[in-house]
Amino acid sequence: MAKTLEQLVYDFFRGLPAYTTDMEDTVKAIIDGFDQPVIKKKGAIITELAPPNKDFWFLCDGYLKEIYKNPFLNEDALFNFIPPSNVFVNEDSLFYNKRPQHYYKAYTDVAIASLSNEKFQKIKSKYPAIIKLYLSGTAEIQKNRRARLLMLRMSNTQDRIDWVRNRRGELYKIMDRVTLAQYIGVSRASLYRAFDKTGKSQF
Repeated sequence: MAKTLEQLVYDFFRGLPAYTTDMEDTVKAIIDGFDQPVIKKKGAIITELAPPNKDFWFLCDGYLKEIYKNPFLNEDALFNFIPPSNVFVNEDSLFYNKRPQHYYKAYTDVAIASLSNEKFQKIKSKYPAIIKLYLSGTAEIQKNRRARLLMLRMSNTQDRIDWVRNRRGELYKIMDRVTLAQYIGVSRASLYRAFDKTGKSQF
């Protein structure tokens, strides 16, 4: 991890649309509230986000798969793919007091840091701007999810592949073919046929 946690979190908040320079004290308080990063190996389930966790998390390094636990099928489905330098939360527990339907799995080795909900509430009492920053951060997450949903409405597999290559190039470069197929919502056979047809490869 080339940058420190402090640098990473600063960069994240300063890059949000809602950020203004008068929020510096708020950002500093958030950084001070984070625990030191924890390292998880590739393939590990992030048990720290098991129910009823309501903490806030920051992905310092690596990539995470957010997976939907399907109660009707044997195979769980990829819900989201999270790149480094992003906030993520156990949304079902945090917002709805429900047992989460999603869980997180390390796609690569990852470093994650937590900001406890208790510390978040203390910061909020002194720095109400934390709500504006948090909403701005989650709005970016939702924007990416909505964009992916629009991609999933494309009828042609090659169009979906091209969308990821052009719109989410940083993800496309590190995805294996199984994960790419999950991300664009097609079978592996359909993905392979598309690559065979065009002669293109992600590698």
